[in-house]
Amino acid sequence: MSERPPVSEREFIFLLAAISATTALGIDFTLPAFDDVEEAFALTNASSLALIVTVYFLGLATAQAVVGPLADRFGRKVVLNTGLIIYVIAAIASGAAPSFGLLLASRFLWGLAAGAPRAMTLAIARDVYEGDRMAKVVAASTAAFMIIPAIAPLLGQGVLDATNWRFTFTAPGILAIALALWVRRLPETLAEEDRRPLSFSKTSQAIGAVVRTKSTFGFALAMMFDFASFGSFLSNSAQLFDQVYDRDDSFAISFGGMSIIVGLVTFFGSRLVTKTGVTRMLNIVLPLSVFGAAAAFAISVLADGAPSFWPWFGLVTFINAVRTLMNSLIASEAMGPMGALAGTAAAVTGVLQMGGGALLATLTDRFIAGSVTPLMAAYLAYGTASWIAVRFAEKHKAADLAAAAAAAAS
Repeated sequence: MSERPPVSEREFIFLLAAISATTALGIDFTLPAFDDVEEAFALTNASSLALIVTVYFLGLATAQAVVGPLADRFGRKVVLNTGLIIYVIAAIASGAAPSFGLLLASRFLWGLAAGAPRAMTLAIARDVYEGDRMAKVVAASTAAFMIIPAIAPLLGQGVLDATNWRFTFTAPGILAIALALWVRRLPETLAEEDRRPLSFSKTSQAIGAVVRTKSTFGFALAMMFDFASFGSFLSNSAQLFDQVYDRDDSFAISFGGMSIIVGLVTFFGSRLVTKTGVTRMLNIVLPLSVFGAAAAFAISVLADGAPSFWPWFGLVTFINAVRTLMNSLIASEAMGPMGALAGTAAAVTGVLQMGGGALLATLTDRFIAGSVTPLMAAYLAYGTASWIAVRFAEKHKAADLAAAAAAAAS
């Protein structure tokens, strides 16, 4: 663990939140423009719009297989800054795309670029903190991060109303430039002596060490299942608001309100985690997530896929609130035994979470057509699988932490 960076913990938390927010910004800011994209390219298949999100997540997952080992060799900041530069280029390319195919290609590049900030958020946090303290910092940064999903659709709608869908896709790149200037205040958090040689054999050994660490791998699987349902929600929420509830005009406000509630729940959870411990917190929020999904699935089935809006939206908000807190805790737990392998570990967990989760989400996307039932079934099924994966990881957590401590001392 490196020296604490010479910025206040509060600024450190908000900076981590801003870094990870680039991932969400590439989605949430553009959501209000989806209808205009559909019209601009004369799309006839509703699932085509979901590809705008899906290919972004696939790019996000692909990038992390590369950026993690690079960050363990060259440090966190050079990888982060390179990702932000490509992020800006991809956002501009997406806005200028002359065809839907080139838009998807640009979105994949955008996702590749966003992989660097995503992986570096966890790696930087692990460089500076560990244990319940790291869980608190990650959860608090996640709570601050939720400001972006709260305001991004509203900002995106405002930009869309003032300009067009093309500038709505380009605008996040401008915000990434501002973030790059802020990142200059953050020192390099990976000490020179902890950097690993960049070679195929060394990288393979590091990946193998991560995968063989049962608790890390189990927590990564839990993150993957959790993301599978939430990724489908992100891909289809705007269409469900329009097709099922005829509330297209209120989507940005409703999405923002949900994000505020999710952020508040995560913030108060972050305040409790150092008192109650991560394990106890997970034992509370995991069942709540699954039981909430079961209730949402039940009311959806009883209403033939179109339950009353407010009960359904309230349950979805509740589920997303507890699962966001849960995910931040799981992410910190996955990094616990990793130490100097934090970059590679962030990459492996990110590939599983984003890549595996996005592919699983496409299974749900195929069945969503004027009904919320498939989405609620995904929340229930994947939430249960996530719970099982966490239970598996917790059984091996103590042994893995002890082995990591012994290796560091030798």
